[in-house]
Amino acid sequence: MSARRRTALSQLLPLAVSAGVLVWLLRGVDLPAVAAALDAHVAKVMVPALVAFCAVTLWIEALSIHRLLANPPPSFGLWSAARIKCASYLPGLIHYTLGLGGLAVLLRRRTGLSLGEALGLVLLISSTDLLVALAAAGASAAVLGVGHRGVRTGLVTLGIAAFFAGLALVRSSAPLGALDRVRSHSIFERLRRVPLARLAELFTLRALFSVCFVAGCASAFVAFDIAPPPARLIGGIMIVALVAALPIAVAGLGTSQAAFLILFKDVAPAERLLAMSLVLSFGIIILRAAMGVCFARELTREALQDARIAEV
Repeated sequence: MSARRRTALSQLLPLAVSAGVLVWLLRGVDLPAVAAALDAHVAKVMVPALVAFCAVTLWIEALSIHRLLANPPPSFGLWSAARIKCASYLPGLIHYTLGLGGLAVLLRRRTGLSLGEALGLVLLISSTDLLVALAAAGASAAVLGVGHRGVRTGLVTLGIAAFFAGLALVRSSAPLGALDRVRSHSIFERLRRVPLARLAELFTLRALFSVCFVAGCASAFVAFDIAPPPARLIGGIMIVALVAALPIAVAGLGTSQAAFLILFKDVAPAERLLAMSLVLSFGIIILRAAMGVCFARELTREALQDARIAEV
C-alpha cells in the first residue's frame, strides 16, 4: 500500500468511526422520541451557553499558546494566537493531526520558530490536555466506581509517570547514549527552554479548559431537564471528556454519545440523552467550523506561500 493511500485511510478512519457509532446508536433508539426532546427551551439555554463556551475556551487556547513563547514578536499578541487557533479548527474537524499540523505551520509563520519547535509547543499543549483529562477521568471513575480499581489506578499512574519522566529526560543534561539524538531533535527544543513556572501555568489553563467543558456539558443537562447528582454529573462528564479527546473520531462525535448513554443510562431515557449529546456535539462543531471559516484565509495564504517557496 502506498504512503498516500495509507495517509488517506488514516484520515478517513475518524469519519468512519463517528458514522459507524452514530448509526449503531440511532438504530437502538426511538427516533421520533429523539426529535421530540428538542424544543424552544433547549435552544434558549444551549445557544448562549455554547457561544460562551467557544469564546472562553478560545481565549484559554490563545493564552496557552502565547504564554509558552519566551519572547513572542511584538506583532504576535493574544488576538494573533486566537486567530491562528481559529484557522486550525477546520482542518482539525477533518482530522486531529491536520489541526495540529495547521496550527504548527501558522505558529511558525507568525513567530519565526522552526517548524519542529512550533510543532513541539502544539504537541505539548495537546499532551497536557490528554494528561489532565486522564487524571480527571481517573478520579471521576474512582468516585463513580467505574472499572476495576487496580487497573484504573495503574493506567492513570502509568500515564502521568510516563509524561513527567519524558519531560524530565528532555530537560535533563545527563548523557542518554543513543537517545541523545532523539532528545536533540528540534521538536523538543522549546520544551527544554520553557520555564517550569510557564509549564505550571499551562497545566492551570488546561485544567480551566476542562472546567469550561464541564460547565458547557452541564448546561446541556439543564436544557434537557436531566438532573443527575452533582458528583455523578461532574464525574461522568470528565470521563466523556477523556473519551472525546481520543483522536479516533471526528471531534469525539459518536464516541462521546456512546459514553453519555453508558454513564447516564439510569438517569434519563436513552432518546433524551442521545438528543442532548448530539445537540452538544453538533453545536460545538458548527460554532467552531464557523469560526474556522472566518479565518480560513490564514491557512490558505500560508499554504500558497509555502507552495511558491517550494517552486523557487
